[in-house]
Amino acid sequence: MKLTDRVAVITGAGSGIGRAIAETFAAEGAKIAALDVRAESAEAIIKTLAGDGHCAFAADVSNSQEIATAFDAVDAAFGRIDILINNAGIDRAPGDAFDKLMTTGEQTVHMTDEGFSRVMEVNVNGTFFCTREAVKRMRRDERAGAIVNLSSIAGISANGPPHYAASKAAVLGLTRSWAREFGRFGIRVNAICPGVIETPMTAKVPDAALEGLIRATPLGRKGQPDDIAATALFLASDESGFITGQWISPNGGLIIC
Repeated sequence: MKLTDRVAVITGAGSGIGRAIAETFAAEGAKIAALDVRAESAEAIIKTLAGDGHCAFAADVSNSQEIATAFDAVDAAFGRIDILINNAGIDRAPGDAFDKLMTTGEQTVHMTDEGFSRVMEVNVNGTFFCTREAVKRMRRDERAGAIVNLSSIAGISANGPPHYAASKAAVLGLTRSWAREFGRFGIRVNAICPGVIETPMTAKVPDAALEGLIRATPLGRKGQPDDIAATALFLASDESGFITGQWISPNGGLIIC
């Protein structure tokens, strides 16, 4: 097993990619701290995982106090953190006229202040808050750590609503900066930039937009959450021990760099 007895904190663990990562990591021997804004979602995934010793925690990643409290609870339950997966994210917010954002070519015009701010709060602030708390504990214990940030193909190509693309580009900037800052402590920081993945998030994308993305993908299909979980496993395990500050994009060839 690649992650035997390592403690992995996974945000947004209750569904989609986060759920697949939790399942994959547990099968590889990790102890899972499943964080989700919905307590019932975190608790439900814990019940399905291989092995024992997993715990569920409810927290809104955009709220720094809730995250500090949640990481204190993780500390009390496990005594350490070896891996952080910053997966929690949103592509829209209350007030977004999403169909117009995706189809009119006037995305900024139709975007509300609240919609812009909320996407940035969850995707950027949330990644920052969780990383800050995790690194405090990784440094304290003088143990190597692995942080994997979920960005998006939108962070590279700038396709999609501007607030989402900007937030995911910011995650890539944080990834590179943190790799430089934390490398001396043995903490590696990398990012995954998924393409079109079959999740509850992409299920809300207008059909015409989604079909166009699939047609533009050389492999001719949507990816699956397990495709991303396999990439996260590689980046969290010792197999990538000399990789930091990098991004990998499982996207079926939608963009080729």
